[in-house]
Amino acid sequence: MENNRVKPREAAFKETTDLAFAAYCHMRGLKIMKVQEWRKHRALEYKFVFSDPSTEQYPDGLWSEFEFDFANSEARRFDSSVRTLKQLGKRRSR
Repeated sequence: MENNRVKPREAAFKETTDLAFAAYCHMRGLKIMKVQEWRKHRALEYKFVFSDPSTEQYPDGLWSEFEFDFANSEARRFDSSVRTLKQLGKRRSR
């Protein structure tokens, strides 16, 4: 008898330059495969590459699921508050 069960595909790779989203994906269990860092206009920029293996529940991986989860999460609200506080600090130091 043939096994009709769908087998997970090989790991897909997803990337982001959003530090907060990268941290969220890492906290949720995606494996970091590569990190790049460079300077852009005196600021540090990053690119994070994750392995996003498919599962039976999420055949296309968890990435898109995490994008929605993050957008509605306390983690995103925290990141927004940190950015706001940094901007306030920059304005006050002029």
